[in-house]
Amino acid sequence: MSKNGFRLFKNYNPYITSPFGYRIHPITKKRTLHAGVDYGTNNKNLAVYPLEDGEVLEVGYNSTSGNFIYVLFPRLNKVGLYEHLASINTKKGEKVNKNKELGKAGKTGAVTGVHLHFGWFNKSEYKKSWNARNWEDFEQYNYVEWKYLKTPTKRDKTKDQYEVKISNLYVRETPNGKILGYINKGIYNVLDTKDAGNYTWVKIDNNAWVAISNEFGTFYKKEEIKEASPKEVPIETNKEEENINDNLENSLESNMENKEDYKEKKNIFKVILEKIKEFFKKILKKLGIL
Repeated sequence: MSKNGFRLFKNYNPYITSPFGYRIHPITKKRTLHAGVDYGTNNKNLAVYPLEDGEVLEVGYNSTSGNFIYVLFPRLNKVGLYEHLASINTKKGEKVNKNKELGKAGKTGAVTGVHLHFGWFNKSEYKKSWNARNWEDFEQYNYVEWKYLKTPTKRDKTKDQYEVKISNLYVRETPNGKILGYINKGIYNVLDTKDAGNYTWVKIDNNAWVAISNEFGTFYKKEEIKEASPKEVPIETNKEEENINDNLENSLESNMENKEDYKEKKNIFKVILEKIKEFFKKILKKLGIL
């Protein structure tokens, strides 16, 4: 059974009749690159489907490929080539999804039996000639379902954070480890960082790591918050207290004035008293009493 072939059919896992790589062509008998994988269907004209949302770039026929369809998968930035179809059920420019039947496996073109030949390459290779394309082995492709994970948060300058700005960044169980899905765009708190492979990785949740790069997003380092220097707070004057203080001061001043007046009068009284004493002494002396 195949690793990825079942994704091209409904409820059917095909077997591989000819893998990707160099081989002796069954018809030409020459050693050539088999630029795809042949999936057997037990000689049945089974319906074939897109991997996921895509767009039909081209449909046609030639003596080698038979009936063929090129489908672009934008999320993956890949093009899939379906060949040797018994029939075609789509047209150029049509938007398709994994539930849209493209056609049926067949034996048109240079073949020996019913099967689906599936070629796989980067979108950038599409306009190149057949031999100039960098064909890839679809069975070796690590396909991840269109599944988005994790909920972004808000910008918080007190924390290290990472803002994801692309839609096809993997979430992995460990740095450079098992792929869990794709991360939703947005800002995430950074719980830990590690270097692995060619990237620095940030932990954004339990068992959830994403690679960081200027191409993928923006890393925000937490800002140090400086303590504000204490400001001089003007003391508010309490009018009532001011009035009490003024009255107290006035009272003290008044008392001070009364005290001085008292001292002055006391001194005068002492002077008068001394004079009276002297006067009586003189009289008593004259009378011979003293």
